[in-house]
Amino acid sequence: MISNYNTKRNEDMLLRVAYEGQSFCSCIAKTHKHITEKFDENVAYIYLSKEVNDYYGFLKIVDYIINLKRRNYQIDIESFSALPFLSKEEVLRAFITRMVFFDAKLYSAKKKDKDEEKDKIKLSLFLEDENYKDFVKKLLIISKNVSGARNLQITPPNIATSEWISNYIEKDFANIKDLSIKVLNKEEITKLGMGLLLAVNSGSSYEPRVVVIEYNGNKRSKEKTVYVGKGITFDTGGYNTKGYHMEGMKFDMSGSAIVAYAVKAIAQLKIKANVAAVMMLTDNAIDTHGTVPESVVISMSGKSVEITDTDAEGRLVLADGIYYASKILKASLIVDVATLTGAMIRALGKTFSGIYATKDERWEAFKNAADIAHEKVWRLPMHKDFNKTNKASLVADLCNYNSAAKADSNSAAMFLNEFTNNVDFIHCDIAGTSDGNGMGFGVLVSTLVELVNKK
Repeated sequence: MISNYNTKRNEDMLLRVAYEGQSFCSCIAKTHKHITEKFDENVAYIYLSKEVNDYYGFLKIVDYIINLKRRNYQIDIESFSALPFLSKEEVLRAFITRMVFFDAKLYSAKKKDKDEEKDKIKLSLFLEDENYKDFVKKLLIISKNVSGARNLQITPPNIATSEWISNYIEKDFANIKDLSIKVLNKEEITKLGMGLLLAVNSGSSYEPRVVVIEYNGNKRSKEKTVYVGKGITFDTGGYNTKGYHMEGMKFDMSGSAIVAYAVKAIAQLKIKANVAAVMMLTDNAIDTHGTVPESVVISMSGKSVEITDTDAEGRLVLADGIYYASKILKASLIVDVATLTGAMIRALGKTFSGIYATKDERWEAFKNAADIAHEKVWRLPMHKDFNKTNKASLVADLCNYNSAAKADSNSAAMFLNEFTNNVDFIHCDIAGTSDGNGMGFGVLVSTLVELVNKK
C-alpha cells in the first residue's frame, strides 16, 4: 500500500509521458499507450495521443499503467503534470486513488495464489516538491475509506446481514476521536415508531438495525449535516418479487456503507464540522409474516403510507431515517444516498449519479464538492407535480409507488422530501453508479467528505 510520494529517486525505472504535439526524443515510439524504455538512462516514456484530453480519459491511462504489470516503475509526477489539461493535484489524485482502488483488500473466499502475490509489480510516485505531502495524506485517508465502503459492498449477503454489519461498524469505527456510534435494535426501533423500516423487515430472519455514527468536529457550531444511507442487505423485492432478476441485489446496501465511511474519513481528517451518518439496515425478504402489497403503515413521522409495491422498499426505510435525522439528530442539512430507482439507470446510465436538491445553493455546494472529488453528478428536478402520484392513495397520506408516475426517480425524491420536516435536503440516487461487474465502487464517499470540508 502506498504511504506517500517520494521526493528522491529510487532504483526503479522512472516513467515519464510523451504527449502528442509536445517535443520529446525521436527515439520514442509514437503509438498510443506504447512504452519506450531507455535502459541506459533507467527512464521510460509512455506515448499518449490527443484522444486523451481530460481527467477522466487520463484515469483510463492510469488504470492501464497500474494493470500493465510489466515492471516496477517510479511515476514522474512532474512529467505527467505537464499534460495541458492536468494539474499536479489531479495527477496525484488520479494515481493515488486508483492505486489504492486496485490494491484494496476486499472480501474474498478464494484461495490465495502465493506465486501471484510474490510476483506482484509495485509502483511508486516521484515528486521533488514536498508541499503536496498533506494533500496526499488526505487523498490516502479518503481512498482507504472508499475501500472500506467497497469491502462492505462486495461482502456476500449471507454474511453481511443487518446484524453483522452493525457489529462490524462498531469494531471498525472504534477509538476515533470525537466519533461516537449508537446501534438501535428492533426494540428501540419499535419504540421510535419506525413503522416503515419494520414493515420492510417483517419478512426477514434478521432484526433490523439503525446505526448512528456521529462526529462532532465543531462544538461551537449548531450546524449539523446528516447523511442517511439505504441499507438493504439483499433485495428480493418482497411479495412484488424480482423473480429471477436478483443479480447484484447485495449492493442494495451501498448507500449505508458509503455514508458511514464518508463520516469515518471526515473524522480521521479532523474536519471542522458536525456530521452524522444513519445506516438503515435490513434485507427485503419474502416470508409468511412479510408485508403484503396494499398494506397501510404508519411512519415515524406519523404520516400513513400505503405500500403499493414491496419492491419500492428503499424509499420506505429512508423515510424513517430522514425523519430521524431531522427530529432526533436536529440536522440542518440532510443528504441521503441510495441505490433507489431503476429509472435512474435509464435516465443517466452508469455515468452520472442523479442528484436532487431543495435549494439551488445546496446543489451548487454539492456540485462543487463533486468537482473537487472528480465524481460525475447530474441535477434532476424536484417539483410538486412529481408528488401528485405519491398522494393518490385512497386510504393513506402517501403511497410508495404509483404506476402512473412516468418519472419514478423524481417521484421517489419527492416522496422522501415528505419526511424531511422542512430541513434542507439533497437526495442522491446512485442506482447506476454504485457498482458494476460484481464490484462496488464506493461512489460519492469523496464528494461527501468535500461537502463539509470548508478549508
